[in-house]
Amino acid sequence: MLRHFASAIVIVAAAGCAGAPAAHATQFLTAIDDVPLPNGLTEAPEPMIFESDQGRVVRTSAEGNLGGARVSAFYAQTLPALGWKPAETPDGVVYAREDERLTIRVRERANMALTKVEFELVVTLASTRLPD
Repeated sequence: MLRHFASAIVIVAAAGCAGAPAAHATQFLTAIDDVPLPNGLTEAPEPMIFESDQGRVVRTSAEGNLGGARVSAFYAQTLPALGWKPAETPDGVVYAREDERLTIRVRERANMALTKVEFELVVTLASTRLPD
């Protein structure tokens, strides 16, 4: 089930994605249920979830034998279809949606055996946001 939170930003390491074939998804993260998980990655079983009257922070990760460029290309292709708005930043590509900020860090091991993907979702309640 897809769920829309308030505004979010996703930082995707986009280096090397242009020539990479896209990955496909058949499931979503369990800790962040409206973010797809590409086939070839397995989500870690113990997410960190912190909730307060100001919002929520969820951190989880996944790893597998899927190359980092394919992971980055997957999110660059699928997140806009889920309502994330792309923008350029010094850290890479950012996607924004309402009051959410989702950071995705793709880390390939030196031996290319495993790729680790870290997800951090920060949801700020509308009543705690400062005016732009």
